[in-house]
Amino acid sequence: MRTFRIGTLAISMMLLLITGAEAKLRVVATLTEIGALAEEIGGDRVEVARLAKGNEDPHTLPAKPSHSRRMMEADLLVYNGLQLEVGWLPLLIEGARNPRIRPGTVGHLDLSSFIEPLEVPTGSVDRSMGDVHPEGNPHYTVDPSVYPALAKGLAERLSAIDPEGGPHYAARLADFERRWSEKLAEWRSRLAFLQGEPIVTYHKQWEYFARTFGLRVIDNVESKPGIPPTPRHITDLEARIRAENVRRLVHSDLIDPAIMKKLASRSGSLAIALPQAVDSRDGTGDLFSWFETLVSVLESAREED
Repeated sequence: MRTFRIGTLAISMMLLLITGAEAKLRVVATLTEIGALAEEIGGDRVEVARLAKGNEDPHTLPAKPSHSRRMMEADLLVYNGLQLEVGWLPLLIEGARNPRIRPGTVGHLDLSSFIEPLEVPTGSVDRSMGDVHPEGNPHYTVDPSVYPALAKGLAERLSAIDPEGGPHYAARLADFERRWSEKLAEWRSRLAFLQGEPIVTYHKQWEYFARTFGLRVIDNVESKPGIPPTPRHITDLEARIRAENVRRLVHSDLIDPAIMKKLASRSGSLAIALPQAVDSRDGTGDLFSWFETLVSVLESAREED
């Protein structure tokens, strides 16, 4: 009888552990930085799966069986929006057949609803214009100033799905906002030397970052978004870089650096590779370390001027 009781107790404890594990809110984030934010706000009450890796292009993410499994199990889908994931996310949502994360439900969260998008086209948009997004530039997650609003919106949605965890999410939100505010002030101070600086970027990816830190994006290496530059565009761009004394050419880790280094060498400027997302290179595993790396890379480039 004693052995039976011990066995029963052990089984009961195992069931409690399993139940506790299943009680976690299952969050699927399309991007690594969105997943990192969900981890900051959710803490140990959430289990976060990230669909895209930090070194993958979120415009053209290939759908995988593992993505479908995660979507099927999700309680909350959090995504970038502004049609960044339009080529693959709707297909995953449809294939998952998960009513909890369908559009219009509490488990479907478009983070772009908490920001004011830049570069919203005023006229019609077609493929001849390149990868132009009709709802505006989707690359707002590179801007540290938007994260308090994103975090607040995410905390409210987590609380709506998990009311018992409301105080937990509110406390983690307050702690995140405090720490983020301190770091944002520091990052702005460290990059104050860039105020008013003209830069050229490869893709229209850094406009939000430039706005927050006072940089001026005067042109892009891509003649149209998502379309490789023509030789004529490169020649014209080189002349403009020289004429406007552009000292920094910025691109993400996704871009082959050869074209940027060649353009920099010919125009007397400096090519700077920046980590495009959380976990896109070593030492960028969370939001704070990612932005710290972004700032540090630009600081180091100052010494090379």
